[in-house]
Amino acid sequence: MMASDATLTEAADAPVRIPRHIWAALILMIASLAAATWLTPRTTWYDKLGRPDYDTLVPRAFGDWAAVPDAGNVFVIPAQTDALNVIYSQIVSRTYVHQPTGRRIMLSLAYGEVQQGVRQLHRPEACYSSQGFKIDGPHAGKLEFDGRALDVFRMGAVAPGRNEQVTYWIRVGDKIITGPADELNFTRMAMGLEGIVADGLLFRVSEVTRDTDSDALQDRFVADLLHAVGNRHLAAFLGDTGSSRMITHGR
Repeated sequence: MMASDATLTEAADAPVRIPRHIWAALILMIASLAAATWLTPRTTWYDKLGRPDYDTLVPRAFGDWAAVPDAGNVFVIPAQTDALNVIYSQIVSRTYVHQPTGRRIMLSLAYGEVQQGVRQLHRPEACYSSQGFKIDGPHAGKLEFDGRALDVFRMGAVAPGRNEQVTYWIRVGDKIITGPADELNFTRMAMGLEGIVADGLLFRVSEVTRDTDSDALQDRFVADLLHAVGNRHLAAFLGDTGSSRMITHGR
């Protein structure tokens, strides 16, 4: 019995050996936790812009254009209002009349302070299709503004009794999205790796018409509007790709 007790005492005093695969798993878990903490975005891009107030930034009259009173909500289907309010922080919808010709351009700005999860903005193709429109001839285009060419998308949206010509662009953080739909997510994730939560703006203009020169009128409207906004606030519409990011990540 004494020998047996001695053996048990020696076994109890022996150091516990943890298998290597347990150590490896533990180290991996700690490293993953540290990486997740480090990579969690801590700064919002709208902090740099100062939370732009688009309803104030966009004038109701400029150049040859004047907003039509109480005509701005014609594009929003009431049943979708609650969903839009979840996705977007600000929605500005107005109709402007071109005073020399009487033609009307519709402007829609949808802005989201945080591009994460269900709060990511939606491309117009999906929105129009969900409302029963057929998308006609979507393609990339260029819009001339102050000697530079802005990347935009153009398309037709066709429904019984309505033919709408659409021009739009999407800004995510400081970048205008120029490629396929996946580029929006890639841009958002790239900013996330830098510790920044991206914001997003959908800038859309359109005209209900079959006229083939609608693109030219829309381009004129956009150029006139951006001139009226002024250089000080252009980053809220076009991003800030011309300068370096002056953001403290808060690490």
